[in-house]
Amino acid sequence: MADSKIAGNNLMKSRLWAASKLAYSIVDGKLPVDYKTRMDYKFGDIEDNCYQRAGFLGEVYSFSGGIEKINAGLVGTSSSGIIISFRGTNGNDSEFGSFLDWLNNFLAVPVSFAPYGNGNVHMGFFNSVLSIQDSVIAKTLELVSETKNNTPTDIYITGHSKGGAMAAIMAKILEKYVNNKIIVYTFGAPRAGDDAFRKEYSITHYRYESFLDIVSHLSFSKQELELIPRMGILYEILAPLLVFPAYASVGTGICIYKPKGIYGKLPWYTDNNSEEILNSFCAVEQVIRGGDYEIFYNTHAFDYY
Repeated sequence: MADSKIAGNNLMKSRLWAASKLAYSIVDGKLPVDYKTRMDYKFGDIEDNCYQRAGFLGEVYSFSGGIEKINAGLVGTSSSGIIISFRGTNGNDSEFGSFLDWLNNFLAVPVSFAPYGNGNVHMGFFNSVLSIQDSVIAKTLELVSETKNNTPTDIYITGHSKGGAMAAIMAKILEKYVNNKIIVYTFGAPRAGDDAFRKEYSITHYRYESFLDIVSHLSFSKQELELIPRMGILYEILAPLLVFPAYASVGTGICIYKPKGIYGKLPWYTDNNSEEILNSFCAVEQVIRGGDYEIFYNTHAFDYY
């Protein structure tokens, strides 16, 4: 039974990672004209199409908002259910937009999640969701109504990096509008809210993280905030971020190990827990202390296929 559950998760992981990749194609709120057929991703040596791998059926609707349209997402019906995917940081393919998008990521000031729920969330990610939520919710409700006479349709929400943090926030907001089961898959996502937000977060959420990916540790948890002052050079680098209160991870963490050098020589799949999160964080510190910065290459852009 456990093996079949893992296999099922991996199938959806592959599909939703493709949906996350497809969201990166959105420019000025639009997908490329040939998004259904163009080879837009390489899986090993084989060229692949994200629309087809995600299992989409028919049109996929895309949206963007915020300054320089730095926030973007898409909604479509797939063979698995309705998929909502948010774009990670790319600044709408412009240098100024990229600067604004990265600046938004560092707006880690906690703001109230009311009226959608308890606790506080990351100001930058919350604002990103709010900038396109009306369009996303309206299209989702339209697609739900089109399938209401069939088997109840699950809603999958996904995203990589910033898009993953947006997915977690959007999932809680969408609970207010639909009775459908909501399932979230995120990839290399920073934390979206504090412990009060986490305690109220009962949504099924699989949080895929690449070992040594520092983005998955931002903003810092209570445990990490207590640990950093004892970590030498890491404290010197990250001290400016310690002014923010503790954030907390949501969902079930699944750490994907990508051994490099002496780091990450652990099983490739595991149900994550606080100890393994700590292992990853301490390994990041060891890489920095040893000056092996090249080891970080591609840990955040890790291929989750």
